[in-house]
Amino acid sequence: MDPADYTPFFPRARPGREAGSVTHLACERVALEQVAEFAGTPTYVYSRGAIEAAYRELDGALGRWPHTLCYAVKANSNLAVLRVLARLGSGFDVVSGGELDRLRRIGVQGRRIVFSGVGKTKEEIREALQFPSKRGGTSTRRGILLFNVESEAEYEVLAGEAARHIAAGGRAPSLAVRVNPDVQAGAHPHISTGYHHHKFGLDWRAARRLYLAQRRTRWTEWRGISAHIGSQIVTLAPFRRALSRVTQYVRELQREGIRLDYLDFGGGLGIRYTHEAAPARREYAGALTAVVKTLGCHLLLEPGRTIVGPAGVLLTRVLYTKENRGKTFVIVDAAMNDLIRPALYGAVHPITKVVNTSNAQATKTVDVVGPVCETGDCLIHDWPLGDVRPGELLAIWGAGAYGFVQASNYNARPRAAEVLVEGNRFRVIRRRESRDDLVHGETRG
Repeated sequence: MDPADYTPFFPRARPGREAGSVTHLACERVALEQVAEFAGTPTYVYSRGAIEAAYRELDGALGRWPHTLCYAVKANSNLAVLRVLARLGSGFDVVSGGELDRLRRIGVQGRRIVFSGVGKTKEEIREALQFPSKRGGTSTRRGILLFNVESEAEYEVLAGEAARHIAAGGRAPSLAVRVNPDVQAGAHPHISTGYHHHKFGLDWRAARRLYLAQRRTRWTEWRGISAHIGSQIVTLAPFRRALSRVTQYVRELQREGIRLDYLDFGGGLGIRYTHEAAPARREYAGALTAVVKTLGCHLLLEPGRTIVGPAGVLLTRVLYTKENRGKTFVIVDAAMNDLIRPALYGAVHPITKVVNTSNAQATKTVDVVGPVCETGDCLIHDWPLGDVRPGELLAIWGAGAYGFVQASNYNARPRAAEVLVEGNRFRVIRRRESRDDLVHGETRG
């Protein structure tokens, strides 16, 4: 199978050189065998070119209408990846103080950051209120662009912290309410976020009440409205339904004299893993701007998976093969602690050989499994991989988003290395953890 059949949005990772019937996979102009030989396995490999191309395509598709792409840091939070996006002019969406700290470490300005999440602590709110920005070359503590408030209780805490911040010479923070538009979307219940029984946001009645009750306070300033309905959405219909409802909410607030500058419509655009037919980024952008233009708002989007998902693979080596009553198992050195999406979401990530010694279509199906002591540690079921031998190198596709960020040390396994490919060069952007790393901070009793 040609990996390009499964990852059409990964244009720079494709079969490389050929010698007779032998095909070698490359990321940009670097052979994946070379990366594995240097960095070992399992290792995440990301294409800088693919990340930049995806960002530019979506940004360009939004045209001249005022907009900011606020990359969802939770999708892939490696500092080098964040720096690539920052240099493109990206904004960022964070959901924790830890993600905020990562942006501080690479010099991102507060005015490029949106803070979402249902459980912001007082400490995280204070950090965001004081986040540094530069004006005219002078560093100031002007805070972030926008807080997306997700409950009335959160608003009260934020207003209290804002009052102290203003008393100390700071400015009132800009806020939006995250509205739950009651639209079912997302490829799995765990990544659907905009339905009435989900924990995210407020229903419109409660959101409207909060907007009206706090529109004249001096401690906060309403600047926007926010909605995010889910992840890995592969049809435009849910986006259109949700945006139609949010548009009604904005117009209702306008009639009440509340003028909003920003409409934050979250992210959620899906990618192709196997047989999904996700909308093109240009089609998605066109559907959104056609509506937002009628409101006159600055559009904020929070793409994650569509930017980095197709730009990454996870390299793993075959340890053993075995058969049980006609069932073939390929045991590899990557596991559910490295890539939990198959176990957590039932996600299907295509797996191919890095070096393919035959042009024939693989027909033999196998289960590719890891060493973790769990039956659920299966990376893919009944996959047509063909015959493999111990030591062969495999690529797990579509691993750039929600891969390493969800990794764990289960079974006392060190987390994988991360590598960034740039043209004909590559560099390790996160070294493989050591066993000493695993016990750092622990005591012997």
